[in-house]
Amino acid sequence: MRFDLKRSLFLSLAALGFIAAAGTVNAQNASAKTYAHVVSNEKMAMAPQNRNVNFTGTNALYTKAGTLKGARVVASKATLSSIANSNVSTNNVRAYRIAVTNRGSIYYKVVTFNGQYRGWIYGGKDDSDFAGGITHYTTFNNQSLSSLTTAQQNATYKIANPGTANDGKTVTYKSPAWTQYKVGRAITDSTPYANSVFKIDQVGT
Repeated sequence: MRFDLKRSLFLSLAALGFIAAAGTVNAQNASAKTYAHVVSNEKMAMAPQNRNVNFTGTNALYTKAGTLKGARVVASKATLSSIANSNVSTNNVRAYRIAVTNRGSIYYKVVTFNGQYRGWIYGGKDDSDFAGGITHYTTFNNQSLSSLTTAQQNATYKIANPGTANDGKTVTYKSPAWTQYKVGRAITDSTPYANSVFKIDQVGT
């Protein structure tokens, strides 16, 4: 009788141990995070000037697509919102790669014109237009010469402070300064042009 009791207790404890172990495994499986994976990652084919974007502040910037294992935050939503509202042209942003995950999410790799921030940001589910954490942005708006006074249109000009400073006022640029990514100066030293006379033939903001 005593033997049966011990055997019964042993079996009960063994059963409890099995249930506890099974419960632990199930808990681990339930808590294990499933990560997305990238199914395509390509260089963007659209014209560079059409890939100028601005942050919306709704998504953070990551070292890789945010839902991938090991993705780390490069810049928070608050930081990107601050950049989006900046009036400094060096904070303009260019998108240059597009990736799609197995969940159908689109991520864009972007960089600020000054190179301070670079990473991947969520871009919605449709690659026909920018969405999610970025939106299309026009860095320069051409204006008609008629926006100038007649005197300004007819006047001639000289470079005020000839030299080498890359400050938007000393040398000339292939495009207005910081409106296109890595499109820089037309001349790096305006000293030889100190006495040259110029006229305005285009204007914009």
